[in-house]
Amino acid sequence: MLPNFPKPLPEEDKPVNRTVNVDDRLYQYLVDVSVREDDLLKALRRETAQYHMARMQLSPEVGQLLALLVKLQAPQKLLEIGVFTGYSTLSMAMAMQKNARLVAIEKKQMWLDIATRYLEQAGVMDRVTTYCDKALPVMQSFLAAERESFDFIFIDADKQNLLAYYQLAKQLLRPGGCLLIDNTLWWGNVADEAFTDKDTSIVRELNKTLHQDMDIELSLIPIGDGLTLIRKTPKD
Repeated sequence: MLPNFPKPLPEEDKPVNRTVNVDDRLYQYLVDVSVREDDLLKALRRETAQYHMARMQLSPEVGQLLALLVKLQAPQKLLEIGVFTGYSTLSMAMAMQKNARLVAIEKKQMWLDIATRYLEQAGVMDRVTTYCDKALPVMQSFLAAERESFDFIFIDADKQNLLAYYQLAKQLLRPGGCLLIDNTLWWGNVADEAFTDKDTSIVRELNKTLHQDMDIELSLIPIGDGLTLIRKTPKD
């Protein structure tokens, strides 16, 4: 069964100044005038490009936004679900205050080894605790003592457990804290009814869930593969 896609907006309701369509030329301009990629991040990105799963890596402009948000929020306790080779981990760790701590979970040791090597080169490994494990049991183990204690959470992991990651992250995030979820536009497939595969359907379901969740404030930003910013509404 296909999902119920929204009907096109009437002409009078269409935004006049809508988000610009980013073609290759405009994307390159965006990178040229806004991205200031650290040499270590650039080296990590180039090393990761050698692997067949390189498309999983965060793009430079998203990594820079992630780092900027960390600097703006100044979180003391951060959680990352899905490390891959560590571009996002390194971006956050280098942007964190020295007394802040990041917990990073990755299920594949091969990727975590690469990430660890770059974190050590950056001199920030003392701020990062890594878990080589599936994220769900680790997150569930945190609930007893760590509930509502994280200031900043970033989710960039498998789509099969995406809804469960969100529900657990919401419990671990403090009121007023920031949660980011990557890949929420999923290569644009979420808006194309021809795509009915499991991953696309799960991302659609997540986006619907977020939109209907009145305990949060959110903004889906069309950067990279889609990045949703969430603020857990403080309690009265």
